[in-house]
Amino acid sequence: MPAIPNARRPSAVETAVSLGVLALFAAVLAWMLVAQRHFNPAVTVAAAAAQSAGKTGTAPATAAPDLLASWPAGLRPMSAVETFTAATLSDKIDGKAELYLSAGFVAMRCQRVSLAANPTAWMEFFVYDMGAPANAFSVHSSQKRPGSADVALGDYAYRAGNVLCVVHGRYYLELVAADDQAATMMAASALAQAFVATTAVEDHADVSRDAALFPPEGLVAGSVTLLSADVFGFDQLKDVFVARYREGEGEVTLFVARRAAPAEASRLATALQSFFVTDCGGRELPPPAAPAGAVVIDSGGAFDGVFASGPFLAGVHQAPSREAAERWLVRLHQRLPPSPP
Repeated sequence: MPAIPNARRPSAVETAVSLGVLALFAAVLAWMLVAQRHFNPAVTVAAAAAQSAGKTGTAPATAAPDLLASWPAGLRPMSAVETFTAATLSDKIDGKAELYLSAGFVAMRCQRVSLAANPTAWMEFFVYDMGAPANAFSVHSSQKRPGSADVALGDYAYRAGNVLCVVHGRYYLELVAADDQAATMMAASALAQAFVATTAVEDHADVSRDAALFPPEGLVAGSVTLLSADVFGFDQLKDVFVARYREGEGEVTLFVARRAAPAEASRLATALQSFFVTDCGGRELPPPAAPAGAVVIDSGGAFDGVFASGPFLAGVHQAPSREAAERWLVRLHQRLPPSPP
């Protein structure tokens, strides 16, 4: 190739400047790669919230910019408040909405919050208005995980790993943290306490009267649960307290439902018996000696027992043997208030 006439070699200064510019570009590129690997989770969460709002058509609330008028020290909001109704709840908690809807759900608000000292430690705060304290306890107890630890907070509360759940009157609170570190969970507890302290309720949840109907011997601690609808798969059976008991190496379930009048309890007992036999393929066995009027059904290796006593429908579900079913029926009947003559 012929030489280019009047060609000039770059000076040492020009060469140094060029190399400096290239080095600067390389440094900027390296910084961008590191920044991407350590992306601020607050940005990720905020983007997810915006995308969720776009999908559901739920605009951030403008009347109340925060769930709390004043956040506990060390906490900062990461996103705007989101508000959901019965029509849109499944957009936020797909797969779990029916549990809340069947228990009297009114509305839910939620917001993401982070620790000011450590933005990677954050949580989402859900506030469910369940309409009544019993409804709030129902969803609270129905979702209680095995191995959870009760907490002295609100009406009822427990912690399970990185989740803190609280009942405060008609409200069910759920705080889901990004981790279960001590600082994060202490912040979650402070946030729940702040809500309880600043939110007035007309009535508090108290299921002690119904919980006392169950025999204390053999009761699995913390297992008393209020089921709102479709109990045991029977669509007529609603608002039933259940509790788990140790039976040998396994467990058995006892249940009690308080009704307005003895006639209603008796009618429901007959309907449940028919459901176990007709719909579930069970076989009614000869009636036990006690309690009077009780029925035991062989449900293919597990045994169910049903009886009515005054305004109570009660029984045992999935006992391992007929003998166990009859034994627990007697124990449960003895705990119920005597029927009036």
